[in-house]
Amino acid sequence: MKEKEKFPYEIEEGAVMDYVENRFMLVLKDKEWTEEELGMLDPLRIGFCYTNGLAIFVLEGGDIDSSDFYFNIQECDWKDALLNADQVTVEVVLVDQHNDICWKRSKSFTKKDSLMIQETLKKQAEIEFMPGEYDVNISGMQSAYEPFELLKFEQCFIEM
Repeated sequence: MKEKEKFPYEIEEGAVMDYVENRFMLVLKDKEWTEEELGMLDPLRIGFCYTNGLAIFVLEGGDIDSSDFYFNIQECDWKDALLNADQVTVEVVLVDQHNDICWKRSKSFTKKDSLMIQETLKKQAEIEFMPGEYDVNISGMQSAYEPFELLKFEQCFIEM
């Protein structure tokens, strides 16, 4: 049996994202991922949505419930690299309870969509948030909308 690759960061069960090493990483951690679940991920769809100063990636695929990933450019250590990248790349990683990578795929948005995402994030960078206000805004969005309902704010998407 092939040794599984370990995910390099210890994370809680659930969904987490960040922009690191020149790509968005969208990570879903669950107790386990069955072969059946992994087989139904084709295609995986990621929508980029923006509303009320919030940048949101919505992931949909197969049997996985829609997941929403909120991104704040103001808290990004790689902000300059992101805003100056030729293309915006997204990597999706599914991790099990043992921190083993069960599935991983990445893809770049088109140059046109990448530019639009970067322009949108530049607008977000100009928003003044009071401490804690960003988290309150996320909580409000999450209580008002299921992840799939956020797609009405979608600006572009990719399938992988």
